[in-house]
Amino acid sequence: MPPPGLSGTIGSGQKRKATKSSHSRSYPRGVGLDFRKLGGLTLVSYIDHHGVQVRPEAPPSELAVAVARHFEALEVDEEACIGGFLERLSEGTTNPTEYSRETQHYNGYRLSVKRRRTRFAARPGEQVAAKVTRTDENGSWILASVQRFYIDTETYDVQDEDDTSKLIRLPWSHVMRLSTGTEGCFDKGKDVMAIFPETTSFYKAKVAKSPVWELERGIPCVKEVIVKFEDDEDQYGRTPHRRVPSRYVIPAPLDYFYDENEDVDLIAPTTTKP
Repeated sequence: MPPPGLSGTIGSGQKRKATKSSHSRSYPRGVGLDFRKLGGLTLVSYIDHHGVQVRPEAPPSELAVAVARHFEALEVDEEACIGGFLERLSEGTTNPTEYSRETQHYNGYRLSVKRRRTRFAARPGEQVAAKVTRTDENGSWILASVQRFYIDTETYDVQDEDDTSKLIRLPWSHVMRLSTGTEGCFDKGKDVMAIFPETTSFYKAKVAKSPVWELERGIPCVKEVIVKFEDDEDQYGRTPHRRVPSRYVIPAPLDYFYDENEDVDLIAPTTTKP
């Protein structure tokens, strides 16, 4: 069982309790289409394309209501719509990418995008550490999976690995890629964050022992790290050593985002033969 200091830890088999949203509204009766049957990513694509305002933590049900209300409020010029359709039909198949660019909602911010971050962004399906609270307390970073990265706004849509019922919109600085075991952030005494055993939450810790570097396919890497977690003392006031897979040991946020305008640049240490 987790120590007293981590009594609030959430186990991997447990679900976080969802708070009832005061922002959800009833589905508009005047809309014949049922957007609630669409997947979360499809709804997000519609919202991103048309610039619909939604809460970052809105669940799919709320996204469906927002899309339906936006769709209901659209003023359509039937003659222009039919004329445009016939014109595109006569010209042949329209490139969907070009069509999206021509009709996409402009929000006034796209000209100042730092596109250089795109090549460092986590990919869809990739597990990451995600900060889902406004505080820096233990457990504010959780294990999540990336659903989408928005180039223009440098934001992510992620899903909590313990609760896949909703999408969470997060800024670049609230998402950290997991370790590959090759980074040089495992030195003894280094402050890190690591997943506490049998949970999916990251907690502050300190590397207790120098890691063992091994060659895997010719690349030096660390497979596990021995750490001491903060507030993990037993009844005698002793803090136990705990083994954590290196994948789930990451730098402290201040080390990872060493400058909010810069990208992470971690370098594996060189190894010498004995």
